[in-house]
Amino acid sequence: MHFPGPEQRRPGSDSQPPRVAIVSSGLGRWPHRHRDWFTALATVCRDLLPPASRLLSVPGTTVQPYLSRCAGLFDHRIDEVDATGTQRHERDRLAVSQSDLVVILSARPGSRTQQLIETLLTNPPVVRPEIWSATDPSLARRFSSLGWKARLLHPVPVPDCHPVPISSKREPGRTRRDDRSLEPHDWLLHCTRECSGPWPGQSRRDYLDDLILGRPPGDHSVLASLLRIIAQRRLRAVSRPVQGGPLAVSFSACPLASLASRRIFRPHRGRWDFEPYGIAISRNWLSARGGRPVIYRPPDSFSGDDPFEQPTHARTQPKLDWTLEAEWRHLGDLDLRSLSATRGRVFVASEEDARTVDPVSPWPVVVLGRFRQDGSSIQ
Repeated sequence: MHFPGPEQRRPGSDSQPPRVAIVSSGLGRWPHRHRDWFTALATVCRDLLPPASRLLSVPGTTVQPYLSRCAGLFDHRIDEVDATGTQRHERDRLAVSQSDLVVILSARPGSRTQQLIETLLTNPPVVRPEIWSATDPSLARRFSSLGWKARLLHPVPVPDCHPVPISSKREPGRTRRDDRSLEPHDWLLHCTRECSGPWPGQSRRDYLDDLILGRPPGDHSVLASLLRIIAQRRLRAVSRPVQGGPLAVSFSACPLASLASRRIFRPHRGRWDFEPYGIAISRNWLSARGGRPVIYRPPDSFSGDDPFEQPTHARTQPKLDWTLEAEWRHLGDLDLRSLSATRGRVFVASEEDARTVDPVSPWPVVVLGRFRQDGSSIQ
């Protein structure tokens, strides 16, 4: 980002620290995908605002979950704004109405943030706050042409990162170029997923710091999840099959070809039900450590007391046949330190992924051949 020179007065620097409204379109359910957004947020709070600026925090806005941590990291204050009786789509407007400075981090076309901007341009308040924009350069020019004091911010691209060090030393011949080695029925498959919030066992504060400061663990992609499993040599139990019961790790005993052919996008979850990344484990190895196949029962006879029971289908979605998953479960975390190279495999979607994973994996890496690289459908 460009930094203000000495001739560019920071808002509020002559008297009281400014009241700052930071507004943005939504980030969706995957905040870690918006690394440039967090770069812009951190640069504004760390490098551009004067110390002890008053960050206006309005419940229900996009930036509100991150402002308190920004204040703690960069020596600012939080001013809580009472939003009682204010509809959610009007809450950014509430912050802007009380601000000396408006920072626009994102404004998608047609979004409520874009509508708010158009309202400011066409019906400006009597006292106009200063505008800093990290969006389309034409936006800052539009404000300036209408007499606003406006500045364009230029986010700095963030380099790709991984949660574990990547060694350049490789053992040749360990990566397999197809998935035939996973077809024998001895294998149980655990597909990794993108992580939408803190890592299992991670504090909320550390999670926010990773995002805001751009630290490597802030990458919560599906590949990062896999690398984290490899680095820790552990599968974390995150699902709770029975309410109040122990957490469990799930596997599928169905052949990879079958799993791939049934892979579909779940809009209500914002993700695919299976990803072409994960770990395959010998069935005998898992059985020796307490892993068992689930027992499928019709919903009417499902008691919910046994952590190894599973309904055949959901009562509200009878066509969704869960028996096709051929699920196995292990109660609690699964320690992989004793999993030998003959009893485990790591599978990834592409050769590029394999070049990242192979140097740090104690298990052979399989490049899958049945998933399209763009992730849109199955070949």
